[in-house]
Formats: sequence, C-alpha cells, structure tokens
Amino acid sequence: MGETRWTKEQLQSITTRNCNLLVAAAAGSGKTAVLVERIIRIITNEENPIDIDRLLVVTFTSAAAAEMRERIAAAISKALEENPNSKVLQRQLTLLSRSNITTMHSFCLDVIKNHFHTIDLDPSFRISDETENTLLKLEIINELFEDYYEEEDKDFKNLLESYSGYRDDEKLKDIVLDLYRFSMSGPWPERWLLEKAEEFNINTLEELNNTEWIKVLKDNIAVEVSGYLSMLRKAVDIINETEGLEPYLEAFISDIEALQNVYYSLDGGIEDLFKSLSSVEFIKLKVVRKNKVEDEEAQKNVKNIRDGIKKKINKLIEDSFSMTPEESLDGIRNSYPYMKTLANITLEFSKRFAEKKKEKNILDFNDLEHLCLKILIKVDENGDIKPSKVSESFREYFDEVLVDEYQDSNNVQETIIDLVSRKTMENPNVFMVGDVKQSIYRFRQAKPELFLDKYNKYPLTEGEINRKIQLYKNFRSREEVISGVNFIFKMVMSKTVGELEYTEEESLNLGASYKEINEDNVITAGPIELHILDKSGILDEEDIEDYSDDNSSEEEEELDGITLEARIVAKRINDLINPKNGEVYKVIDKSTGEYRPLKYKDIVILLRATKNWSEIFLDELGYEGIPVYADTGTGYFESIEIRTIMSLLKIIDNPMQDIPMIAVLRSPIIGFTAEELADIRLLDKEKYYYEIISGIANSEYDVNSKLKGKCIELIRNLEVWRKRAIYTPIDEFIWFLYMDTAYYGYVGAMPNGKLRQANLKILFQRAKQYEQTSFKGLFNFINFINKLRKSSGDMGSAKILGENEDVVRIMSIHKSKGLEFPVVFTSGVGKQFNLMDLNNPILYHDDLGFGPEYVDLEKRNAYSTLPKEAIKKRIRLETLSEEMRILYVAFTRAKEKLIITGATSNLEKSISKWCSAAALDSELVLPSEVLKGKSYLDWIGMALCKHRDGNPLRDYIGAYKDIITNDFSTWSVQFWNKNLLTVDKKNESVDESEERKLFITSEVEVVDKEIERRLGYKYKYSASGTLPSNISVSDLKIAAYEEEDEDLRTVKIFGDKEEFKPRFLKEKKGLSGSEKGTIIHFVMQKLDLDKINTLEDIKQQIDNMKANELLTKEEASVIDCNKIKGFFDSDLGKRLLKAYYSEGMLKREFPFFTEVSSLDIDKTLPKEIYKDEKIRLQGIIDCFFEEENEIVLLDYKTDYVELGKEESMKEKYKIQIEYYKKAIEKVTGKRVKESYLYLFYLNKELKL
Repeated sequence: MGETRWTKEQLQSITTRNCNLLVAAAAGSGKTAVLVERIIRIITNEENPIDIDRLLVVTFTSAAAAEMRERIAAAISKALEENPNSKVLQRQLTLLSRSNITTMHSFCLDVIKNHFHTIDLDPSFRISDETENTLLKLEIINELFEDYYEEEDKDFKNLLESYSGYRDDEKLKDIVLDLYRFSMSGPWPERWLLEKAEEFNINTLEELNNTEWIKVLKDNIAVEVSGYLSMLRKAVDIINETEGLEPYLEAFISDIEALQNVYYSLDGGIEDLFKSLSSVEFIKLKVVRKNKVEDEEAQKNVKNIRDGIKKKINKLIEDSFSMTPEESLDGIRNSYPYMKTLANITLEFSKRFAEKKKEKNILDFNDLEHLCLKILIKVDENGDIKPSKVSESFREYFDEVLVDEYQDSNNVQETIIDLVSRKTMENPNVFMVGDVKQSIYRFRQAKPELFLDKYNKYPLTEGEINRKIQLYKNFRSREEVISGVNFIFKMVMSKTVGELEYTEEESLNLGASYKEINEDNVITAGPIELHILDKSGILDEEDIEDYSDDNSSEEEEELDGITLEARIVAKRINDLINPKNGEVYKVIDKSTGEYRPLKYKDIVILLRATKNWSEIFLDELGYEGIPVYADTGTGYFESIEIRTIMSLLKIIDNPMQDIPMIAVLRSPIIGFTAEELADIRLLDKEKYYYEIISGIANSEYDVNSKLKGKCIELIRNLEVWRKRAIYTPIDEFIWFLYMDTAYYGYVGAMPNGKLRQANLKILFQRAKQYEQTSFKGLFNFINFINKLRKSSGDMGSAKILGENEDVVRIMSIHKSKGLEFPVVFTSGVGKQFNLMDLNNPILYHDDLGFGPEYVDLEKRNAYSTLPKEAIKKRIRLETLSEEMRILYVAFTRAKEKLIITGATSNLEKSISKWCSAAALDSELVLPSEVLKGKSYLDWIGMALCKHRDGNPLRDYIGAYKDIITNDFSTWSVQFWNKNLLTVDKKNESVDESEERKLFITSEVEVVDKEIERRLGYKYKYSASGTLPSNISVSDLKIAAYEEEDEDLRTVKIFGDKEEFKPRFLKEKKGLSGSEKGTIIHFVMQKLDLDKINTLEDIKQQIDNMKANELLTKEEASVIDCNKIKGFFDSDLGKRLLKAYYSEGMLKREFPFFTEVSSLDIDKTLPKEIYKDEKIRLQGIIDCFFEEENEIVLLDYKTDYVELGKEESMKEKYKIQIEYYKKAIEKVTGKRVKESYLYLFYLNKELKL
C-alpha cells in the first residue's frame, strides 16, 4: 500500500509472520512507519485479512496511540478511494474505533472494567490523582506508626532508632513510602519484599560467595583493575621511550604483577580477593637524576599515573573491603532483623492502603497493572502461578500482539504481555520494536535488559521461532550529524557503560537524501560544533571571600555559568538566523522538500535538567530579541510566585525561620529594601529576624521612623494572619492571603502574569483537596506540599500556551524523544551527573534487593554493608549507562545541524584529564576511563581528544598528537570565557526590579555582606520610588484619562485593593465580556492559518484546543466561529493571509518592551531632574504583518460597539496604537504604513 520504497530490512519487518520478532530500530529508521505498515498489511491481506480488533498494539503514550490510529485511518481511507467497493477495507475502517491500539495502562483498565467480577471489585471505581494518593498515604503511614508505638514493638523501635534518629520519625516514614513505591514496580511486590529481606539470613562465607552481591563487586573490580593495568602499561611504554627513566621500571613492573594477582583472584571467593587486594604494595620509586632525564614532562606524567592508581586502589579497598569478609558477613547477618521488619511494615502499609482505596472505591495507576495481573493469573495448590481463563481467552483472541518502544517496558508490563500473548507457546505472535540505545526511563523502572536479553539471544536467521531484524538506516539526519554521532558513541559506549557495544553493526547508516544547493551566499549543514565555556575566574576573589560557605559560591558559579552559556546559545542562534555578509542559512522544508531560510521554530534547545536552566535561558534569549518557549514539565514549585507564598505560609506558621522570612520581607508583599535588611541584621547578629523586628516594633531599638513603621505593620499583619489561620480552612485562608496582600493581582501585572496567576490557582486547588482529608492546620499543609514535591517531583507550570508559534523551543531531552528538529542545541553538557541518591541510608534494586547501612545501636556507629556497596556500584553503572543513552537521544534529534554547549570549572585541567584518558588505548576510550566521567562534556572531550578535529583541545595543553583516530566526521571546537560574553545592560538594575523584589534567597546562612551584595540596589531618584519599573500600555492609557478596562480596576497593584474572587469561587453564570475578549485573542493567536479555509476547519481547531486543554469546555462554547471566519474573509484578513502564504513577516500576540519617559507616568515629577529618566513600557501587540516591505498593524477589539458610533473607538485607542507603532518600528526597523482596529462585534475594520 502506498508508494513508499522500503528497504530490505524494513520489508522483512513488515512481512515476517508466525514468530516472536524483535526489530531493533535505530533513531530515524522509520520505526513507526514500519509498525503502521505491518498493521495495515495484516488487516488488508487479500487472502487472510485479520480484523483490526484482533490485534493488541501497545504504545508508550496516548499521543502515540492516537497518531497511529490516524495513520491507519488515513491509509485505509486512501485505499478505499482506489477500491471503494472493498468490503474488507470498509469493515476495517468500521472496526478501527474499537481497535486495541492503546497504552498499557489503558489496556489494563479495559481488562479490569470487563472482568472486575473475577477479583471482587466494585465496577463504579474511579481513578485517583496523585494529590489524593499522597494525602491517603500520609494518613495511613501516620496511623500505622501510631499503632506500632502503642504495641511497643522492639524491632520497630530499633529500626526507628537506626534510620530516623531522635527528632522524629519522618525519615523512616519516607523510607517505607519509597520502598512501597519501588516494590510496586515489579509484578509480585509482596513476594519480592519477603524474598529480598530473607537474603540477609546467611551464616557462612560460602553462602555469601554465592550471592549476586559478590558477583557485582567482582565485575566492578574487574573493570577498574583492568583500567589500572592499561594505565600502568602505558606508563611503562613512556619509561621505555624516555631516556633517564629506566630506574622507574622495576616499581611499575611490580605494580603490574600485584594488580594482575588481584585480577586473577576474582575467580576465587571473597577471601581470596580480600587477601590479594590487602597485599597490594607499591614499592618506592628509585631516584633518577634530573640532568639525565630528557623529558621532564614524561617523568611527571608517569609519576602522576602511579600516584593516581595508588589513590584509586586505596579507595577501592575503602569502599568494598574496609572490613574483613567475616566482618562483612556479620554486618549482613545483623541487618537481617532490620530488613525483615522493614519489609513487614511496608507490607502492612500496602495492605492498609489497598483497604483504604477499596473503601473509597478508587484505584491508582499502580493498581491498574497489578489488578490486571491478578485477573490474568491463578495460583494452583502448590502456590505456582498459572494463566487464568481470562488470560487463555486473550491468547486465543489476539492474532498478534505488537509492542512499540519495547526498550522501555518494565517487568510488570512484560509479564502482562506474556499472559495475553502466545510468546512462550509453540505458535508465538509477539512483535516488539524499539531501540535499546534510546531506553531512557529507568527512573520509571524500565528494564532495557528485557530488550538486550532477546537482542543477544534472537538470531538474524529467517524461519526461526524467535528472530531479530536490525534497522540501522537513518532517514532523518544529514551525513555530518550521523558521522559525528557514530564517532562519539563508538569511542565511549560499551557493555560496561551503555550496556551495548557500539560496533559497526550498531552504527547509524545514512538513509536520508539532502540535495545540493548551489546558490551564492547560502549556508547549509556544517560541522558539529562544540562550544566550551571556561568558568574559571567567573567569581572575583573579593566575591568569594564574601561567601559564608563553599556551597553558596558553587551555586553562584553555576548560575553565572548557566547565564554565560545561554549567551553563547543566543549568539549562535542570531548568527544562524541573521548571518553576516548577506548570507542566508537554509534548511529543507519538511512539507515542500525545498530549501528555505531557517526559522526560529526550526531550532530546539535540549537540556538534561531544566531546573534553573530554562528560566535563565528564557531570560537571556529574550534579552537578545529571540522569541522562545519552554515547556519543560517542571518549574511549578520553583516558580517565584509559589516560592513566595509558601515562604509566607511558613512564617505565619513559625516566624522563627530566617530564610522564608527574608524571602517575604524582600517580596512585594512586604517590600523591605536590602539596606533595611542589612540594618536589621546589624542590630543583633545572633537573634532571628522576627525577634529583632518585634523589638523594633516595641521600641527596643533606635531606628528611623520609616523602618519602624514597616516593622509595626508587619507584626500586626502576622498577628492577624496567624489568628485567621487557626479557624479558617486552608484553601480559604490561602485565597484570603492572595487578596489581603494584593499579591494575586501583582503577579498578574507582571510578564507572564496569566501563567503566574494560574500557578497560584493550582496551589489553591491543592489546598482544597487537602481540606477534604483528616489532616488539618497550616503546619500539616506545608508538610503535605513538601511530601508532594518529594514524591511527585516538580510539576509543570500551568499550561496556557500552545507550541505552533515561530519560536525557539526549550525542552528536556526526555520530552524530545520521538521528535526531530533541523537545528539542535544540546546544552548544559558540562553539568555533573546526579548521583546523590547513592547517599541514601538504604538503597533498593530490583535484582539485588536491599542495600542498607548497618547501625550498631550499642556502639552508636553506622557503616555501609557489603550489599549496599554492591547495589551502589550497580546503580552507578546503570545510571551512567542511562546517561549515555540520554545523550544519544539528544544528538539524534538533529536533522541538519548539531551544536553542543557546555561549561567546565577549569578548562586546562579538564582537557588534561580528557587527553590522558584518550591516550590509554589506540582505538577507543577505555570503559574504566568512561566510568570516571562526571558529565557528558567529559565523554565528548575524551572522544574528541582522539579526533583529528580535536587539535584545539590538544593544542591548549600541548598534548601529543599520536592519539588521533582516523574518522571522517567533522567538528568545530571553540572556547569561551566571561570576557567574551559580557553584556552591557545599562538599565539592568531597573529592568530586573520585578524579579529582584521577588527574590528568594538560597538556603544558606545569610550574612550582612551577602545581603548587601546580592539584594542591594539603591535607586538614585528617591522621589520616583513609588513608580513601577515596568508599566503596561493600558497604564499609560489610564494616565491619559482614557477609559480603563474593567479587569484592571479590580485589583490595584500599587494602591488600594478591592477583594475579588476567582471564577472557581464565584457563583456566576457564564463568562464576562472581558473574559470572552481574552479568549478571542487567545484563539486568534493559536489558529493554524493553513487550516481555516472553511467554517468546519475553524471549528475543528477549536475542538483540538479544547482536547489539548488549551481551552475549557465553557471557554470553547463562547467562541463564535462565524465571526472568526468573517474576519479572514474580509479584505484585511485576506491581506494577512497573503503575507502568511508568501512567508513574509507575520507576528501574532507579539510581546515587546521599550522605554518611555517617567514624566509620561507621573506629571508631578520635576522635569529638570527626571527628563532623562526612563521607565520600561511593556505590552502585547495582537498582530502585525509585512506588506511591500512595510508593516500593517492590527488590533482586535471585542467591546460592544453601537452601530454608527464606531468612530469613537479611534479616539479611545489612539495612544495605545501610537505606542504599538513605535515599538514595531524600533524592533523591525520597518515603517508602519497602516494601523487598523478590527471590531469583532460589528465584523468591521477601522483604519486609524
């Protein structure tokens, strides 16, 4: 079907039947197209068509399932056009609506709904959300611990004392909740908990030697010692090649023999290994005379190699064999009662949680898979698990089970697939497709080992009952991208790190065809770029001295480094969009297949972690005039408005907390200046801020009247708030704070105000859910939010923006999976890998079980057990392997251009480390060296030090040139430092005032200099202190006595306030006129102009916005599609569309910032003083477009206008339009030739 030219391997993947088939599909190899074509051919086979509802197709996301249905429907419809009388095609199109193309969770839900009676489940159940689950868990864990306290259980008491300390039991509660969550990722959680606890019940060294823990330790030691031997042999080569170093030879040969003995002892038991490691002795180097050494650098090099290995061997012994084997055995044996108790507590929690959910008739997502399993199995009289009748019926019903993204399956999902398919039977029927190099969801307990096990066992041979096919042609990327990706991963990916050897067989093969372009001044493709920022010197010495501890300086350096790296990215984007010398950077248009100039929407910035990074990148790119959008899925708890309100709640609950107190004092809620904070601290360096402020309010300190007045007001407010918090439900109290402080209105007036207010509404909704539980009080609510943040991770901010605009996108690498972009920036590659979880008191692993610290309650000391060290090493390997695959996903998103940016604290040291690692092997970077990498940049640097284009790296430190590997990929390496990236922001102190006022300090000790240095800014024009640093066009309209928008009157940010309620607190019918106007503006911004030809097209787009949660059902219902269609049918609308289709400039909802005189804001200011003082003006222009190299400005109005009185609108909006014109001409450099108001009420345009 269709005209697609399939490769041999693709065609085999489509047509092979009657076996378990694993398709290893590399990035860009057409995996989805192959899967869809396979389904289509199965259901339209002329000889033996299989109904589509007899297939089970499991996708990773709901979006993927929907896309697959659409593709299948389109293919069937196209076939019907060619053969309209085909009953087979008609039947399949009819059956498509009931097809089993679904996610695993949706399939499990269907199974439960259809077979609930087999497990005694009420069919009227509902699915609970994460907030409700978190609250239930907190309630149950508290009740459970209370019961244990009442029983005075000795084992529980010992466990509590060991892992929670004396203050409270929160740590142990967290451990139980974490263990429960982890255990639920397996198919049989109860069995797993009991078995893994029982593994500590060992009494002999022979039993210990047979454990998986010892095997893991041995495997790890083998990799490390192998690397040390390679380093020593390299040192011996240098000694032999350098005259005068011969006396060193004896010691190095002795070292090699000692480490070889360690390596050989790995075949024995733990006693042999311990003995061989303990007996490693580094004899003293013989003295060499300086005047006889021809190369002092070589001498230094070999000594450094040996010193480094000494340290590493000592660290190896310290980590794994700090105790004798007998002592290690005692530690495991002594931990047994603790682990057994912990397992039992977790099981009891699980039981009570299940009972509570049954009582409330709810299920969570874990329940879906586990209840589905319960339906699909039966337990016989011997306790063995067998398929149930439901399982057998599925096996008979499904002709084929197809699993997409198989590399991300977990053990539970694998078990379910086994139970509904014939995978383990004589007539197998499972099709599995994926790419293990893109398995990046281990944090969700994905098991790439499931894919790898089959990949290593299944043969390529045709006709086998289990078979694999490899798709390694990449139809996405240019050769420049493919060759660079292949080079990096050939150098660093291995079975040790990456869990797969990146051989020629695994390498990407060029499948895409990019035609040549021979136009003058046109740039395409280009080498892969690596931009390295040297952060050394970012902090001046005097800055460093001001810090109270090392953590704060490291944090400051990191934030400064992110800012500078963002500037590198901004510069390169501007260079690509607007190249110098009249050049144009072009890419292939996906829809036309022709070259066109690069657009912002062709560019994506991928980040491993978006926290801190995305906000800074948004600011820096925005400052450079680059339109940018970030949908990171995080940032809610870190948003300034949520942090401010949570800090306010904390000091209302307990004002003796300096960090949240300072945050509130500096916020617009209170408005203390930096100088005032410094003055308060200088009064008494020992007391809490609250104590000093109370003293000021009670006249215990002599301060100026202004500061005293502020302190009195704060104390009064806190008293009122604290009293109200006692008797007011928390949701109502939070909304009261929003109104009483006017903070809700304040953030609404800031940039991204709607988003900030939406975030505050979410916090209000969380409080409402909290009020429905048995928990009460402000303290418990704060604790609940902390638990929610920890258990669920950060959440995405409220969703109010679409993604179809011409903007640069910022997203996490995880979110980019499955997507492709012409130009990809992979940024932040210098950020260190996050291995903090390895420091937890108890580690868990699905194969290795529990890894606890053992706490000796009598001796009052704690030490790591051998199981913990084994699990720590395994998790570290798995984490680094996952990071390797994440980097692969990032690089393979690029179609035409890949640009990599990263920072290092000391460039010279980093390059020396990379080159040393690269020099140890003639072909690849050794796994032992890759394991030492602390960031993606380390891996990239090690590889490039072996590449011919790595000369800038080698030249930087004067390294040897003989480590070059023959490779044909092309790279460009550039170094940056702070001096090259300094930006002159003349009015920065004014422009940043809204963020400065919202500043929340990091949780480090606040000292006087730090307050002054970080928070301080003294505005030189004191008379204008009441003026905002930003002002909107609407505010200027008010200043000119123009009519004010109704909503702007509701809350006055800088004056008196009137209490109002949000829509969800009001009892009202329908939306207000201003709300309807906002919705129309939103829709006009989001409409895809390629799909507005008919009224039905517009209605379909509105439905899509509603489905994607961009509009609520109520909002969608008030949109008059006829009015919108009327606009596009008007002369003005047609001119707009003409500009769009001709690819001229067209901007919708265009935000701008410009400067206006402060005298425009306040006419009372003295002209002679303030004539040069500027205030930043901000606004959003509805629409403007380019026509004959000039600009046409368009502003939508949804006001009620009486027919015949429309001319009054010109006067009403004259000032607004004038400022819009000035802003456009300043930004574009083009003249605004015409300005229009479009009156939707009358469907009429007004020319100004």
